[in-house]
Amino acid sequence: MSAFWLRSACLAVVSLFALQLPARGQQPLQSVRGVVRDSAGQGLPGADVVVGPRRATTGPQGGFRIDSLRPGQYQITVRLVGYAPVRSRIAVVIAEPTEVEYFLSRAIPTLPTMEVTSHRTGLYGSVGDTAYRAAPGARVQIAGQQGGETKTDSAGRFSFPNLPGGKYMVRVTFPGYAERRFLVELKRDEGKELAVLLVPYRGVSSRADDIALAELGKRLATGLERERMAVPQLERYSSMPLCDVPRIRAEIGRGDITILFSLNGVTAETTDVNRLCAWRTDEVELVEYGADPCRDVSGSIPEMMGIWCSARTRNIPRSIRSGGTRIRAQAAGMPYVIVWEKR
Repeated sequence: MSAFWLRSACLAVVSLFALQLPARGQQPLQSVRGVVRDSAGQGLPGADVVVGPRRATTGPQGGFRIDSLRPGQYQITVRLVGYAPVRSRIAVVIAEPTEVEYFLSRAIPTLPTMEVTSHRTGLYGSVGDTAYRAAPGARVQIAGQQGGETKTDSAGRFSFPNLPGGKYMVRVTFPGYAERRFLVELKRDEGKELAVLLVPYRGVSSRADDIALAELGKRLATGLERERMAVPQLERYSSMPLCDVPRIRAEIGRGDITILFSLNGVTAETTDVNRLCAWRTDEVELVEYGADPCRDVSGSIPEMMGIWCSARTRNIPRSIRSGGTRIRAQAAGMPYVIVWEKR
């Protein structure tokens, strides 16, 4: 009898302990709250706020709150139609709610580039402003097979004759105007005439952008379509977050994985796959991705990411920035994504 009661008592203790395990194993949750304003300081209602996997919409005074977040680092994205999106990193701590404030500025309008099939092969076109005045001396760069660089003539015109078929990234810069960058596809023996309109802007392009475009040109020349998606492929997903595109997720994997990430081919860092949720498919001109940067036949991705690939002894190991800290990149076999924003 005593043995029976002893077994019953032990079973009760074990059962009680088992019931308490989930409670002890649960990680405390916390909130992010804040306000979104315009450049004049007025609250902006209806803005979309995304923190990691969760989202909220700002109220009448621009306020928002997102609950049930585990402590850690998160990407936060704030969007509102007519305003430039804001993206940053925030830290969620268990001690208290994280409070933030963001100011949105009016978006620079991007005027569509008109494409017309030409009887000549290659790329031709003209550059002007929103008042349809010619932009003489504008710099036009073509990244891709047999690409190059030129400046527009006194009538704002340019030409890259006899380009072979393939994809080309076109970049147009002109002092006092916003940079334009867009992808053009030429079929074999095809020609296209482009009409590019520029919007006034005070920003200045950097040397890093030139290098990134040249490196992209090497990759476009290889023609590995399975490792990139351009506007025609992205349009079918409407405004889906980039992290949810099946073709990309199938290549880089699912779950909370670490990836190598680059924005516009300039910055390089290690991050988690949720970082891609900050971009929608309609905000992206081109996305490059793969399961291993060392498979890049051009060698430009390992060079940009600072990765040592044993089969490419010419690559010198470098460091990349992750979370504000310089780290040594030994990431062969790590998935990568390069996002090129529309400009």
